[in-house]
Amino acid sequence: MTKNCNKTTKSRIAYFIFAVMMFTSFLMVSNVFAATGTEALTTAKNLLSKAAQTGGGLYAVWGLVNLGMSLKDHNGPGIQSAIWQIIGGAIIIAAGTAISSLDLTIS
Repeated sequence: MTKNCNKTTKSRIAYFIFAVMMFTSFLMVSNVFAATGTEALTTAKNLLSKAAQTGGGLYAVWGLVNLGMSLKDHNGPGIQSAIWQIIGGAIIIAAGTAISSLDLTIS
């Protein structure tokens, strides 16, 4: 019983650390929106792109950590879940890259 409680506590701590890292990354890449319409849209697009790429990268890295722990424990469903998490992180990174390639110029 205490082993499961300990894993749950570790999981909550890990997710809290992940949330703090995401919040910090958003603060580091944010710019002030004192610009014209086109510049503000470009800045917002760049911010969203960087946030998606950072979030996807962190999500994929966390999937790698889960994969390592699941492989160590020989946990089949955990391995499957971790692989899907890594794939999800890659898709989020790809979406961030696609957002950065959008052209938002107003003519």
